[in-house]
Amino acid sequence: MLESIRRMLGGSPKEPTPQDSFQQLNAVAPLRPAPEASKENVHKHSSFICREAILDRNERIAGYEFALGQSVQSRMMDKSAVIRRVYDDVMLNNLAPLGVSSLLGERSAFIRLSAESLKSPQLAALANPNTVIMIAPRPIAEIDRIELRASLAHIEALGFRHGWSINQPRPEYAEFLHRADFIEIDPALLDGIQLKAMIAELRAANAGQKLIASRLQTADDFKYCFERRFDYFMGPFVSSRENWHPTKSDVDYLRVFQALEMIRSGAEFDAIAECLRTDPILTFKLLRYINSPGIGLQQKINEIQQALLLLGRDRFYRWLSLLLFDSKKPGYHENVLREQALTRGRFMETLAGKGRVPAHADQLFLAGLFSLMNVMLAQPLDQVLKQVALPEAVAAALRGEPGAMRDALMLAVAVESGEGEMAAAAAQCDVDAAEVAGLMIEALAWAQQIAAVGE
Repeated sequence: MLESIRRMLGGSPKEPTPQDSFQQLNAVAPLRPAPEASKENVHKHSSFICREAILDRNERIAGYEFALGQSVQSRMMDKSAVIRRVYDDVMLNNLAPLGVSSLLGERSAFIRLSAESLKSPQLAALANPNTVIMIAPRPIAEIDRIELRASLAHIEALGFRHGWSINQPRPEYAEFLHRADFIEIDPALLDGIQLKAMIAELRAANAGQKLIASRLQTADDFKYCFERRFDYFMGPFVSSRENWHPTKSDVDYLRVFQALEMIRSGAEFDAIAECLRTDPILTFKLLRYINSPGIGLQQKINEIQQALLLLGRDRFYRWLSLLLFDSKKPGYHENVLREQALTRGRFMETLAGKGRVPAHADQLFLAGLFSLMNVMLAQPLDQVLKQVALPEAVAAALRGEPGAMRDALMLAVAVESGEGEMAAAAAQCDVDAAEVAGLMIEALAWAQQIAAVGE
């Protein structure tokens, strides 16, 4: 029956490609074209994979949830099992080639699926102990319990962990909830008494189970759930700019800005090295970054002047810029912001020369990195730009002036947030969704590696 519907929708019954699956999804839930994008571009670019950070109790990123864009997700909520399965096919087809779990290392990749897709043959390509399949319960009358038990046993045999997303007590699902590795709860949909009772019941049934608080809007929401002993936290609060304050650091920011100015103005390497050498903390942290695996140098660098000679001005400039994200006791704001900036920079750098994106990789990296510097330093952007000499194309992009580099920055922001006009942003840069998804995952893995060096 399912394959018949697929054929009616224009899909392929055997190993559908991402494009095949998107055609199926668009047939049952068509996208609304972006105002300035052609039909061809919308069709080509709309199948985007987005990410959302998940924090642990140490306020560090423990993993990411991966899903199609929010507008597509929302259209699937109340659809039939067949349409939910088509949605799942689109997501799995886009995720499978990316090697998400292997790239993220010890972090977890959370993927939402319907119960109807737990035996999808595409899951084998994603099987990994760090991949977690999250399932939303349907009315129990619609569920074949025997089939669900078999499906859960199947994904466990493949090596997945699994969890359930619930927003109310589900005693009829107790058998399944109690054996899950994760339970995701939206605290806003429960009063305090209900939430306390639900947590107590789940903890009593499975002490090793991890509880995720989702859709947290503010820092107060995070604190509330932290005090109730949730293990993981996700929602808009992670990147909220409320009550942002300048980070405290051992690094002398003024000296960093001075050295950046000297590099851009063409100062002699001896003078630049002397400026930095007199600050032992800055020198130590800079050399630690430069010698990290993320750079891939063949020899260890022991001195600032040696680094300048081997890396050159442009590459040295970018690594020195990372010290502006240093902090003494980083909380979740600092941890997320640093990794977000690194991911933006790396993502934009790997876009260099693709479609209409400029071929200036180092400048693209700086545009991504400095796009969050005003938040990190708690200063207006124009003040930050007055303190540091950036290439004019980078500064123009940060100021919002139209151009190809600004377009690339807008794509990085759109893919990162999962909101906004991702399709239009990709069309403007002339890159497609599948390529963007792969570059985003690779940038995340790279940023994780570099951020770990900073810690």
